[in-house]
Amino acid sequence: MKLDRKYVTPFISLLFIVLAITGTFMLFHLFDGYTEVAHELIGIGFVIAAILHIILNWKGLKVHFMKQVFMPAAIAVTVLTLTFVYLERKQLPLDIVIVDKTFKAPLKESCKILNIEYPTAIKKLEKKGYVISDIKTLEDIWKKNDTDPQEVIELLMD
Repeated sequence: MKLDRKYVTPFISLLFIVLAITGTFMLFHLFDGYTEVAHELIGIGFVIAAILHIILNWKGLKVHFMKQVFMPAAIAVTVLTLTFVYLERKQLPLDIVIVDKTFKAPLKESCKILNIEYPTAIKKLEKKGYVISDIKTLEDIWKKNDTDPQEVIELLMD
């Protein structure tokens, strides 16, 4: 199939609509836990479609790049984006703070938060073959065992 506007344009338009809807849901915390995954994965498709759109429309886009409005728009978008990132980092969402503190707390305390007995947690980790010597936190577990946090938490919560 040849790269063609008649395919790329409707595809990018529909992806944009889905991203707009899921982004709005995320902003207002509607359907939390569901919209994030859709938004992120559809976003990857949107990036690919946008690249194809740029390739197909390069001649026309070059004209826009030469206009005096392009650079101020690019600067405004960059400043706005960096401002949002800065503000987000300055005041992290509460769930991120709690998860981070839980992962870095002493393992016995993290087990209390997860509502699992410490000896039970150790048994589950040993049974799965995790190295637990010199482990002080949940974070130590996945770092020393070359795994990811989700796998460790799922094992402990199972």
